[in-house]
Amino acid sequence: MLLVPTIWFLIGVAQIQAATYAAIGAADQAVKMYTYSEAPPEVRAQRSETAVYSALADFGIGPEQSTISRYCSADCEQPGSMVRYEINIRVPIPLIPEFGGWEQSLVSVSASSTGVQGE
Repeated sequence: MLLVPTIWFLIGVAQIQAATYAAIGAADQAVKMYTYSEAPPEVRAQRSETAVYSALADFGIGPEQSTISRYCSADCEQPGSMVRYEINIRVPIPLIPEFGGWEQSLVSVSASSTGVQGE
């Protein structure tokens, strides 16, 4: 009788842990792709977004569960400006399907990473 709730709880904890690792890795890779590249700004932003979605996919997290935000201390193109990416992931309740526009959520996880442009 206690086996089902225990397994459900373990699945929920595993999903939260996976989302946390995914958010940290995705934010870190997004900053690196943006700040270390010599490409034009639009290309760097696109590469950063692709890196985020790739990191999230490695953990089984779809783009509909996440939001990506980029912040800059000044102009993002100025050498020495701080570039920060913030990744928010909505972790769904395990084994309960979403239907009819109802988006259930166990918890939201976020991570951010900051880098210096042109350094």
